[in-house]
Amino acid sequence: AKVTYTGSSSGTGRTNYMSGTFDFAGSDGAFGATEKQPAAADFRYIPVTGGPIAIAFNLDGVASLRLDAATTGAIFLGKIKTWNDAAIAALNPGVKLPATAITPQYRSDKSGTNGNFTGYLAANKVAGWVADQTWTNATKSTTPAGTGVASSSGIVSNLKSTAGSIGYVDLKDAKSGALKVAALKNVAGQFVLPSAAAASAFLANQPVAANGLVSINWAKSVPGGYNASLITYAVVNTGKARAKGAAVKSFLQYVLKTCVPANAAKLGYVALAGGQATKAKALALLIK
Repeated sequence: AKVTYTGSSSGTGRTNYMSGTFDFAGSDGAFGATEKQPAAADFRYIPVTGGPIAIAFNLDGVASLRLDAATTGAIFLGKIKTWNDAAIAALNPGVKLPATAITPQYRSDKSGTNGNFTGYLAANKVAGWVADQTWTNATKSTTPAGTGVASSSGIVSNLKSTAGSIGYVDLKDAKSGALKVAALKNVAGQFVLPSAAAASAFLANQPVAANGLVSINWAKSVPGGYNASLITYAVVNTGKARAKGAAVKSFLQYVLKTCVPANAAKLGYVALAGGQATKAKALALLIK
């Protein structure tokens, strides 16, 4: 079978799945309440992989940076405007922080990364945030601070070209763009850099619902864990048999059993294990 991948936002993937353009969709988040979606009996979310959301930054003279949820949230709301702000300085003793203006970079499309990043901020009770895949809803502002970009690659490009900027992307995107990433303070009180191992530690015991969604508690205390992590799903048909259903089932079984275990960690992603992996493989068998 020939598999063609089209990179886009999670929202676009779900929309094209519903229109029949895609045989299955990849998404970092669930259908929203206002989105067109299939009947509950006709589809499932199959957890495929996981990974950390890296907070990447471009700041001359600063090689490493520490942040926590409250400070990160204030930066992206535009409440903290310069890099030498007292809140950032308090987390980075001994680091000479310049008075450079901060330019946040955010996803302007309906993005699963948005939903998980804002979910992390809201779950950790950062003032001004609600969990939402649409950035203007999450910030409760029609004119958010910074610059909106309609793709992760766009955020990487803007970060590389804009001094003083900060953004959030998959760790793989940050690495491929040679970007510096911040260590985030987890609920256990540790500053942890984004990594496959730290994301795996945090995601490992998050429960899987019957429809396949993983209920991530971003405020959970996990020593060594990186709390700003997410799960990526395949959205699949489990209702009436489709012409390409057998090929979709075969491909996703390959992904779960062979491709992800062999490649995830070296790319900065997580190969799911234990009950999560067992549930994912069982859900793949339901594809029609």
